[in-house]
Amino acid sequence: MTPALLLIDLQNDFLERPGLYPESGRLLSSIGALLTGFRQRKFPVVHIHTVIRSDGENRMPHWKESGCWACIEGTPGALAPHALAPAGNETVITKRFFSGFESGSLHEHLQANGIDTLIVAGLYTHGCVRATVLDAYAKGYTVWVAADGIASAEHEHAQLSQQWLNGRAARFLASSEILRATGEKPQRPGGWDEARFPAACIDGIWADEENLPLYQHHNPSSSSELLAQVPIADARLVDQAVQAASQAQSAWAETSHEERLSILANWADKMAARKDRLIEILIMEIGKPRRDATEEADRAVAHVRATVQLLQGIARQPAATDGSFSVRDRPVGTIVLVTPWNNPVAIPVGKIAPALAFGNAVVWKPALPTPRATMAVIDSLKDAGIPPSLLSVLFGDSETVQSIIAHPLTSAISLTGSGNTGRQVAALCRRLGKPLQAELGGNNAAIVMADADLEHAVKALAVSAFGFAGQRCTATRRIIVDAAIRDRFIERFISEIRSLNIGDPAHPITQVGPLISDAHRNKIMQAVQRAVTTDRARLLCGGSIPAGCSTGNWYLPTLIDGVAPDSRIVQEETFGPVAVIQPATGFDAAMQLCNGVAQGLVASLYSRDEGLQRRFLENAQAGILRINPATFAVHATAPFCGWKASGIGPAEHGRWDREFYTRPQAIYDSGTAQTEIRRETDS
Repeated sequence: MTPALLLIDLQNDFLERPGLYPESGRLLSSIGALLTGFRQRKFPVVHIHTVIRSDGENRMPHWKESGCWACIEGTPGALAPHALAPAGNETVITKRFFSGFESGSLHEHLQANGIDTLIVAGLYTHGCVRATVLDAYAKGYTVWVAADGIASAEHEHAQLSQQWLNGRAARFLASSEILRATGEKPQRPGGWDEARFPAACIDGIWADEENLPLYQHHNPSSSSELLAQVPIADARLVDQAVQAASQAQSAWAETSHEERLSILANWADKMAARKDRLIEILIMEIGKPRRDATEEADRAVAHVRATVQLLQGIARQPAATDGSFSVRDRPVGTIVLVTPWNNPVAIPVGKIAPALAFGNAVVWKPALPTPRATMAVIDSLKDAGIPPSLLSVLFGDSETVQSIIAHPLTSAISLTGSGNTGRQVAALCRRLGKPLQAELGGNNAAIVMADADLEHAVKALAVSAFGFAGQRCTATRRIIVDAAIRDRFIERFISEIRSLNIGDPAHPITQVGPLISDAHRNKIMQAVQRAVTTDRARLLCGGSIPAGCSTGNWYLPTLIDGVAPDSRIVQEETFGPVAVIQPATGFDAAMQLCNGVAQGLVASLYSRDEGLQRRFLENAQAGILRINPATFAVHATAPFCGWKASGIGPAEHGRWDREFYTRPQAIYDSGTAQTEIRRETDS
């Protein structure tokens, strides 16, 4: 065997395509490990890139018809991300259509080097990957496709393509299998043993398998430092985890109200005792500034205490009955929890506490970049006395999530994630008939009217938009300013932005730390570049990497204006330190801009006018409304609820948790059992 690695269309414009599945972070991690292995063994690597001339005349006909512009020669979008950039001794083949073989130069190069086996990875599975594989097969090559190194924005089409190609024109193998099959054990980066984490926690025991594909996470503050290699749990681990939690659920549901309250109260104390450790983990794993990490740790404890108060209040309520029937709340069963990386402690704790409080079992799929935070939460639960088998943990990706949801023993799903993830999960839940609670992305607006206290507004909005590098679903993305004060507001706002403390997240005064990954920073940079070059946006400040911060994933707080309301930078959530100024002439125009996006999580108004405040409260299409806010914290007992594309199903937290984690049961019994039933009502 003489192998070569073909990397197809791994370019920034393609990687940021909406709906890409698997997501680019996971994809780049898998391909990066494969590329490292090939380079260490000195195997040939060929980069196949789509390159379009600046005049666009060599675009494919359907691109011309649809107005598609991508991978324009000389633009950042045509480049590979830094981690996958071609090395000096590696071949780059350019194309304009689908197959890497279209010009003939690829085949000539491979033949000249005696290559007989091709390892294929890249974009998109249903398009250029498929076309290249078919041409390679026709030319007599043995073809292996890295199953964890391909992605597509058309998931169903990609699945059908893979099913049809596998066993015909190619074999689909995990990257780790490919590295083993090409002749030697995969080379592991320095610190691999120290950074290797288990794939699952089942029956209270952390479990792993050597052959699982790995997700690599690097330190956001020092991107050369490998922090974690996290396995992607397979179907066998999923089944074991769900079985274990489900078997424990029935016994837990029969425990007394008082026992559950006692364990949860103990858990809050255990979490509080670990506060300092949790803060340090958040700083290291996700680059969260110390002040934000402290707030998250405190919020996690508050969520548990709020759940305890909720149960205590329910216990004091009279039985729901009119004399001929009684009503009680019963647990739903085994709840699937899917949580994001940006709040890896507070968000899962805010779901786990009510799920367990109402007698359910839990299967938790945490975010891949945060294994230490996940293990710290599980350790605190064990110390609090939660039965170990009651909560299973599975590290994994989107396919893992689908496997857990589809398992016949899971009952309901609570998810916090992107809009794209929410849509995929919602479709699956509808097909399976399983309840879904989803808190999705925010694209939040703040209206600043001419009578607002500008000093108050600019200080609050600078922190809301750029704190934690804008990596919060509640961050302010769009600032709608009364045209009468636009110039004055921008001048003061830019001054406030430049006063923000950017740097080491461990430092107590830091407000803006690094982005979670190099891939995420590239995505933000591409969004800003597209807004400036395509949408003719005006860059008011930022738009670059800060001086002295080249070792990590920092990006300056960026403010732009001059874009149309329907531009992508306005309509899509950037999830980074980017804010857009939108001028409006009058309150009605401001409200139209505020409501003029698909999302509806948070909306704010800065105005002293009580009449405008009432109109704002009557017309704002968002689940969380704020009037002249100084801070943007959320309360542990308030409903957290996105409207429109920002949420599906019942709200989270406080008394609203009861709606999702229980289901009512009406009981008609004229006998003596009625007394006992009433005693357990709402317990």
